[in-house]
Amino acid sequence: GNDDDYVDEIMVRCLRDVAKHSWEIKDPCGNPWPVLPENVSGNIHYANVVGALPNGRRLGDALYDGGVSPGPGLDKKGPTAVLRSCGKFNHISDGRAFLLNQRLSPTQLQGEKGYQLWRGYMKTWADLGLDHVQFNMVDDQTLRAAQSEPEKYTELIVRVAG
Repeated sequence: GNDDDYVDEIMVRCLRDVAKHSWEIKDPCGNPWPVLPENVSGNIHYANVVGALPNGRRLGDALYDGGVSPGPGLDKKGPTAVLRSCGKFNHISDGRAFLLNQRLSPTQLQGEKGYQLWRGYMKTWADLGLDHVQFNMVDDQTLRAAQSEPEKYTELIVRVAG
């Protein structure tokens, strides 16, 4: 998720190896079963099953919340770098429905300048041929307040999966 060619190429190579085999496997009707790299809410359920990872994730830390979403706090170079990393594989032949969750800052997206950032972000997404992205646009303070007093935040939408 940081547009690092070295790291991204490892992901692409692994994904393509799995995708190659998945296109060869057929369902009972003779159709291929392309890779569907998403875990929906399994990122919490399996957190204590998957061991520590080389990126610093410890046993019990939440896994990635979407198929190609960066791990919590691991996207250090911003949302556009995440898009560029996700654009390095083919969203048709390498699998299907590559779920990407991104959290965007509501403060940065305010006003005309924010609109232009949003427009550039969406243009990048489309130009890279990504097939799916969903976002949360809410700050930490609002989320914590909603946890404390949910009755005051009945209109707050937090996209988790699906």
